[in-house]
Amino acid sequence: MNFLITLSLTFVLIMLALMVFRYVGLPVYRVEAVNVQTLLELVLAGQATESDWDVFIGMPIRHNPALDDIRQQCAMLAEREMTSSDGLVCFSSTGRAELSLLLQRLDNELSHQQEHHHD
Repeated sequence: MNFLITLSLTFVLIMLALMVFRYVGLPVYRVEAVNVQTLLELVLAGQATESDWDVFIGMPIRHNPALDDIRQQCAMLAEREMTSSDGLVCFSSTGRAELSLLLQRLDNELSHQQEHHHD
């Protein structure tokens, strides 16, 4: 008897969740420029985790080709210049210099976007 009650309540709960997702929409993780900026700053500060890095590198950014280009450059850079230590991402001095240039490029794009929003 308890099994049937548990099964019924589970079914109702799952159906309720599916209906909510249908009408509200599925949650979407969307990487924005400020997220990439924060990640690159964390990497340069030696505080980014391997998990943070892997999520960034592994997920194409289809809504923003410029950000996806930065993501791809970071992935190629990681193959050459990245190591990990205690779960944190570490880059060589050459890699850190290239990341700094990418961060400057991103900062310029963000500044440019903010200027257009204020006009």
